[in-house]
Amino acid sequence: MAVLTDPPPVAAPEPDPSTPGAVWSGSTVGGVLRWVIAAAALGAAVLHFGYSPSHFDRTWEYGAFLVAIAWLQVAVAVGLVSRPSRLVLLGAITVNVVVVGVWIASRTVGVAIGPDASTTLAVGYPDALATSLETLVVLGAVVLLAAPHALDRRGRTAWATPLVVTLALVLVAGSAAYALTPHFTAQLDASGGSRGTNDPRASAAAASSRTSAGAGSAGPTNPALTGDTPCEKSGPPASEGQVFDSAGHFHRGPNKQVPVDEPTRLTLEFQQAAARAVAQRYPTVADAERAGYRKSTVYVPCIGAHYTNIELAKTFDPSAPSELLYDGTNPDSRIVGLSYLVFHDITPPEGFAGPNDIWHQHTFNGGLCIDKNGLVVGAESTSAEDCAARGGHKAPLTNVWMVHDWVVPGFECSWGVFASECPELGGRAGGTAWDR
Repeated sequence: MAVLTDPPPVAAPEPDPSTPGAVWSGSTVGGVLRWVIAAAALGAAVLHFGYSPSHFDRTWEYGAFLVAIAWLQVAVAVGLVSRPSRLVLLGAITVNVVVVGVWIASRTVGVAIGPDASTTLAVGYPDALATSLETLVVLGAVVLLAAPHALDRRGRTAWATPLVVTLALVLVAGSAAYALTPHFTAQLDASGGSRGTNDPRASAAAASSRTSAGAGSAGPTNPALTGDTPCEKSGPPASEGQVFDSAGHFHRGPNKQVPVDEPTRLTLEFQQAAARAVAQRYPTVADAERAGYRKSTVYVPCIGAHYTNIELAKTFDPSAPSELLYDGTNPDSRIVGLSYLVFHDITPPEGFAGPNDIWHQHTFNGGLCIDKNGLVVGAESTSAEDCAARGGHKAPLTNVWMVHDWVVPGFECSWGVFASECPELGGRAGGTAWDR
């Protein structure tokens, strides 16, 4: 009589990594690694797509390279998920090794083609992130090729697999999204491609972008506080409001520019074009007075002579500044800048597009000393007694906000277009900018 017994177990065949799905089950260690490096490849592709427009602006070769690499990285990511063969792994290694090599060359010796052929580029967060993701793809693909059988192990806690994959996707997506914010894209636009410091064109490109954006900067081409500028030599000491920043004056010297995105830049350029048209319409004091502007200060080094039309102070309008600044108070004195004086509660008005128009007030120590004709006859440091002796009264001006706009063609202020003072304006208080 035959005894029925269970057949002996049959050993499973060794997995072949060239067979789709054989080793790459999502619950294996290899499967998790495959998904992680697929996410990394896709993240690098997103970054290359995102920065391709700015590279096309430099030259079509740079833009086309980024787009081509991005599509290859998308193909790698899809292949790793859907058909993870040895061919796909070798392709992933080849593509990303080439990209990492080009990046290293561009940051050390320069690239071989295009306008940056002899220029080394600076390392930034977006390109460093893309290179890190590409390096992860290369290392992961090498591990998958080298030890496919060792990685064909199913974890005892299968629930951890989707958690690890999800965390990897979220981390890559979040990092890539942050790298594509205006904080980085605007920096690339403003620097002409993130040039390195050994490129003599870098400072010129940055200065050009500052001028077109209508915002000043404390960059390398802008004079700092040296004590030798005409403003510092002949102007009054920095006011207490400037020193202590109690009323939004910042400090005497260059203003640092905050990068802006393209839509903001275009809006600002439109506004500044309107402002320059005003400067061209009222080139002399005589022109300003015919248009209803009245002298509100004598000539003061660093800030010019102010001519005010108080009717224009009700709202902010780039094409209708309430104050015009001149290099003296003679009828033929020339315009050097604009000032927007606006009545506006406890916060500054919206003003120019972007964050670089820093508005200020004259509220320190009871405000300015103003006489009955509206002429400023004393600074904020003037005491109430001295102000009265000059025939004036202290005006706190708590609802008055001001910003200078140095956009007169040929007289751009090198401390920044919205700087509180202009270093080129020397001369003599009560006289002109050209008095010695």
